[in-house]
Amino acid sequence: MKNLVWFRNDLRLHDNPALSQACAKADQVVGIYIVTFKQWEEHNDSPNKIAFWFRSLIELKKDLHKLNIPLCILKCDTYDDCPQKILEFASANEINNLYFNIEYPVNELKRDEQVQAILEKMGISCFSFHDQVIHVPGTLKTKAGTNFSVYSPFKRCWLAELDYALLEEHAIPTIKQPVSVNQQDEYDLHSYKQSNINQDLWPVGEESIQKMIVNFLDRKGSDYKTDRNFPGLTATSMMSPYINSGVVSSKWCLNQARARNYDALDEGDKGLVHWISEILWREFYRHIIYNFPRVSMGKAFQEHFEQVPWENNQDFIEAWKHGRTGIPIVDAGMRQMIETGWMHNRLRMIVAMFLSKNLMVDWHIGEAFFMQHLIDGDIASNNGGWQWSASTGTDAAPYFRIMNPETQSLRFDEEGKYIRTFVNELSDCPTKEIHNPNNRSDYNYPEAIVDLKASRQKAIDIFGQIKK
Repeated sequence: MKNLVWFRNDLRLHDNPALSQACAKADQVVGIYIVTFKQWEEHNDSPNKIAFWFRSLIELKKDLHKLNIPLCILKCDTYDDCPQKILEFASANEINNLYFNIEYPVNELKRDEQVQAILEKMGISCFSFHDQVIHVPGTLKTKAGTNFSVYSPFKRCWLAELDYALLEEHAIPTIKQPVSVNQQDEYDLHSYKQSNINQDLWPVGEESIQKMIVNFLDRKGSDYKTDRNFPGLTATSMMSPYINSGVVSSKWCLNQARARNYDALDEGDKGLVHWISEILWREFYRHIIYNFPRVSMGKAFQEHFEQVPWENNQDFIEAWKHGRTGIPIVDAGMRQMIETGWMHNRLRMIVAMFLSKNLMVDWHIGEAFFMQHLIDGDIASNNGGWQWSASTGTDAAPYFRIMNPETQSLRFDEEGKYIRTFVNELSDCPTKEIHNPNNRSDYNYPEAIVDLKASRQKAIDIFGQIKK
């Protein structure tokens, strides 16, 4: 018996159900990963993200090699090409079964259905697993029998329906029998050079990342609730690229937190409980993208907000993209993303709400720009966050709730440490004016492109006219 594991966003050995089950059912196991540049471009996946994933794949390839599991890198243009590519590989290598972990966006589900259809027609069985969630999408319902569209009741139901057996992890498989593969790699992972950020900011390797997260929870987990909103502090786990790529599983992360919280998920240490809640937010957005497929097709979750008359001022858009809005905290956030491929979550909300409300720019433009730069770009979470900020999505802030960037800056970056880190022009600006500098020409820093108070009221008036 020879089984095939199709790796996607599950680049790990530990707690990988597809890999674990494939190894349990056969003496010989082969892995594949399919590079689909054209598809990724259509999905706005960033060069930063791709480079990071390739580096993670190189480490995975080494780890699998120790288990006598070869990982072959295949290449095609789009998801539509994947069924034939996998069929050819499976036929050439006498594969009996295919194992993979499920992805939930529309294009990915369609791809997997097509793969399963063509393989099973040829007598190759397919087995799929839910590794990104604890509760399978579609299984949690409101009392009215509908799918959840608000996080808080979703979380309550998630906890109420939890069987702790669902949190049991899959161990790393044992060494398999050696297997030869009739296939050369179709793409050299080392050859990708398109990322402009310092990739060394983001170490790779499953074991080292597990240690990094454990270290964070032990040293800073208890302070997470109070410190997480201050971008000038090193107070977050920075785990998002790793859970997004599947270098660690969300289940493993939950178990690490509850092991430090006397086995509790919703009470006890407030910092750990809040960190757990952030993981559940990720799961919530996966349920949303599965239960409401329109959100992965560019549609507003609250469909009446398709009517918003976005202004899409191109000068405003360009200023926002380049961190030249004249609003220091906004510019700091945008420059952090451009320079590092990542942005602090508080800043993601600030810059997103500023674009969609103060500038009245279509949130789709911001959503796409984030995906084109973020190392942790994820369609479910990115879409969910942008629609939350634009008041078009699930659990959305009411349209009249608009964060004042200057107020946010004063509250969460009082001394201007974060601003000075990324807005170099203001490095010598006095603290008392760092949030709204005087004599901007002295710093070669632009005037604010909009009046915050007036633009806020304008947004409230426009959104208030939209009828459900």
